[in-house]
Amino acid sequence: MRAADPSEPLAALVFKVHATATGRLTFVRLYSGALGKGDTVLDAGTRRRERVARILRVQADRHEEVDRAVAGDIVALVGPKSARVGATLCAPEAPVLLEPPVVADPVVSVAVEPRANADSERLGAALARLVDEDSSLVVRTDSETGQTLLSGLGELHLEVAVEKIRRERGIEVTVGRPQVAYRETVLRGVSGFTYRHAKQDGGSGQWAHIVFDVEPLVAADPGAPGMEFGSKVVGGRVPAEFVRAVEAGCRDALATGPLGGHPVTGVRITLTDGMTHSNDSSELAFRTAARLGLRDALRASVMQVLEPVTEITVTVSDEFVGAVLGDLAARRGRISGSVARTGFVLVTAAVPLAEVFGYATRLRSRTQGRGTFTTRPLGYAPAPSR
Repeated sequence: MRAADPSEPLAALVFKVHATATGRLTFVRLYSGALGKGDTVLDAGTRRRERVARILRVQADRHEEVDRAVAGDIVALVGPKSARVGATLCAPEAPVLLEPPVVADPVVSVAVEPRANADSERLGAALARLVDEDSSLVVRTDSETGQTLLSGLGELHLEVAVEKIRRERGIEVTVGRPQVAYRETVLRGVSGFTYRHAKQDGGSGQWAHIVFDVEPLVAADPGAPGMEFGSKVVGGRVPAEFVRAVEAGCRDALATGPLGGHPVTGVRITLTDGMTHSNDSSELAFRTAARLGLRDALRASVMQVLEPVTEITVTVSDEFVGAVLGDLAARRGRISGSVARTGFVLVTAAVPLAEVFGYATRLRSRTQGRGTFTTRPLGYAPAPSR
């Protein structure tokens, strides 16, 4: 517990990182202590020491350099090179870790590639800088297509990110159609599923025998990341280090589901029995057995695809309410409420994210440009059969 007092040891939270043409700005809020120009601070998460070269008080596009900041101040630091959003900067002699802000999982992905092959390396550096500045963005390479995928919280979020690449880095990019991040979950699992992994190719082989149950994990949000693993093995039939390997193998298997290759969530796995071999059993063998066995078990289970759902709040004039309601219904929206104000109405609905793409253009055309809307992630819901 630190008091908001300049006499206390330093504790500051990084809430924004901005890369400019002249250097990297790390925006922090000081919760306790004081920070001076030239001080050395500790990144509590990575245990790395960073030197603060300059302290800036930012007002819009104006930067005023100051020599000292105290508890309660919000300032930008020049000097820290590796501190990410959510990092705690503290006094090296009094380390403390502040709770970082919660970052929502990305739900929309687009494929990005440079129009000119010569810009490939520059695009990679630009994407890395984007992720450094905004922790809700994720960049990955699709293992099947080789495409570079940029994932974020919505269509507008990704449009802004791509426009920053074009405007600030001067790189012309081609953007593929947005892809929705579906999930898979278990509706009805299997009990007593047995899998034996045996491999012999000269020398020590691999041998593992496991028995496990698969069942749905009930959660408030069916799409929330979740795998609950437990072990009921008695008598030391499966040593503890092999149990941990089984859990790791299960997590490997849940990365791709049997219905469409989407990540699997909301599942409880219980290891109930197993056997080992005196010579050929190892952590690798049990991890492989868990990965292959759980994939077979999921194929034998009743599975369901989940799709992300967003809450849309539309502000529209009275005369266009009917058109807006009809359009939301056509997008599989479920109206959750409406509030009438003087001359306009606020309509709230839950709409699958896949149906939200292009909604801004449609809303403008149906309301003569006088309708506005906001969105926020709502969770996941069962997707219709495709």
